[in-house]
Amino acid sequence: MPGHFRRLFASLMVLAVCWWVLGSAPVQDNSLQVSRNLQEESLSLIAAGRDAEALPLVKQLHEAYPGNHVYLARLAEIHQRSGEWQGCVDAWEAYLKVSPTPWEAFPVLGDAYRKLGRPADSLDAFKRGLALEPRNAELAFYLGRAYERESQFDKARTTYRAALQDHPDHADLGIGLARVTLFSGNTPEARRLAEAAAKRSPGAVDAKLIFGMTLRAQGDLARARVELEQARAMSPDYVDVLLVLGGVAEQQNDLARARELYARILELDPRQATVRTRLASLQAGSKR
Repeated sequence: MPGHFRRLFASLMVLAVCWWVLGSAPVQDNSLQVSRNLQEESLSLIAAGRDAEALPLVKQLHEAYPGNHVYLARLAEIHQRSGEWQGCVDAWEAYLKVSPTPWEAFPVLGDAYRKLGRPADSLDAFKRGLALEPRNAELAFYLGRAYERESQFDKARTTYRAALQDHPDHADLGIGLARVTLFSGNTPEARRLAEAAAKRSPGAVDAKLIFGMTLRAQGDLARARVELEQARAMSPDYVDVLLVLGGVAEQQNDLARARELYARILELDPRQATVRTRLASLQAGSKR
């Protein structure tokens, strides 16, 4: 079943189970009507963007029906939107124990662990997800990306390659494989993979970016700049594109362009200390 149809089916099933739980619960002191009122009010608040007001209502529903995965997912989503990553993790981990569709938790669960500064738990979450659905391309991509973040490029490459056997046209998997191949030092193979990814997915900015990076690594600065300028046109404030494009401009001795790009990066992300140092050096050189 294609991914989007599966998710639609799962959502419908979740909704049906939710109302079955409410409808089949024993009626004591109007508890069923109270639950329905809480359900309707909490959903209305969430739809209005009033998560802080909805949260205690959803918690109340969860306490009344602790085995109902719908309320756990709703709690997790509220915590996610609020950036409360520990609450998000706790809710999704509880969701895994009771949900008929546990794989729905893993993309956000793994990312929440990463944002808590727990990369080992992030990796473990994505591994658990892929173990449940071994042919899920998205979960394979998330696991490969988690390996990349830990500089475990061999494991990332193995993960991407295995998934590409089942999903040869999956853009993110192909781009990821090209990227880890480049970072592992095999520039010719990385260029071949990146060029194929860029041709297969001409609208994917990351495909343009990695292709430009491989061209730069091989010293083809003019063509690298063309690809990277196209990537910037597709996503003007993508910091990674600006950074690589700035480096190419420096190598071409187009220092005014490099300064412009580095200054823009710092506007977008003032924490980029290396870029700040590089820009200061270029500005100092321009004054001599």
